[in-house]
Amino acid sequence: MRAVIFAGGTLRQGSSVRQALSTAQLIIAADRGAQVALHHGVVPAIVVGDFDSLALPVQELEARGCELVRVPVEKNETDCELAIQVALERGASSITLLGGLGGARFDHTLANVFLLAGFTSVPICIVDGAMACWLLQGPGKTSLDGQVGDLVSLFPMTAAAHGIKTQHLYYPLRNETLHFGKPRGVSNVLTQPHAEVELAQGLLLVVHTRLSELEGDPCF
Repeated sequence: MRAVIFAGGTLRQGSSVRQALSTAQLIIAADRGAQVALHHGVVPAIVVGDFDSLALPVQELEARGCELVRVPVEKNETDCELAIQVALERGASSITLLGGLGGARFDHTLANVFLLAGFTSVPICIVDGAMACWLLQGPGKTSLDGQVGDLVSLFPMTAAAHGIKTQHLYYPLRNETLHFGKPRGVSNVLTQPHAEVELAQGLLLVVHTRLSELEGDPCF
């Protein structure tokens, strides 16, 4: 079952966002993510959280037919983490996280990215505007489908990611190692509409940015 979770950060529209929503079989909101969902015309089936950051009455959500899963204010998990747990309990086989980046809380952005390493039993993808990112766990392989010129960045999420091999990227990696803290893998480029990344050992964050949907200068 394909699940979509709305977090409480900013959300820019894009083809990947639209595709995730059009194919979603379960939509969950993490606390303030309910406002993000409603702003984009989506009524979540389930809202998870302590509701400390929600600026609308929970009665309004109940009136719209939302199931509320209340959690304590003082807890070890973030609302987004608990929403992922609920999605898994309801049978999700893949999860797309929307609104997981941006906003006023950069620490929440980091927390959502790090959550990818905490849940490896099902594929989880963070999508925002032109960008989608997900975790590759070694040994494993992932594919990317887009347009020639799209940007692809690879970031180790462990001390080192070993045995990286790529196909159809402008800067090829041939059984190489990327080290945490050294952003060598940033801003690679698709040379074909389909590319592949293979990893022998470690964790690798894969970031795919659709150049045709990117606002502003694509380079630093």
